[in-house]
Amino acid sequence: MNTLAKRLYNVAPDPVTLTFADDTTIDLAMGHAEFFQEELEAEGETDDGTTYRIVDGDDDDTLLVARETADGWQIVGEAVDVERA
Repeated sequence: MNTLAKRLYNVAPDPVTLTFADDTTIDLAMGHAEFFQEELEAEGETDDGTTYRIVDGDDDDTLLVARETADGWQIVGEAVDVERA
């Protein structure tokens, strides 16, 4: 099971901080985090109202993050760390 997904699930519904490979971070107020079998699906929102969706990648180490735009979902990147905000 994806350790980052499990950590996010255990922190939610409390706010989380996601860190990306380039050391940028986003803080999210979590709307929900659910496992469907072993696959995580979660959504959170930043202070400016932008919605982010977080899902498992193809392996146990990948956590993908996408931002909702007017044209649909845009991949932001891969989270490399999840912490309580």
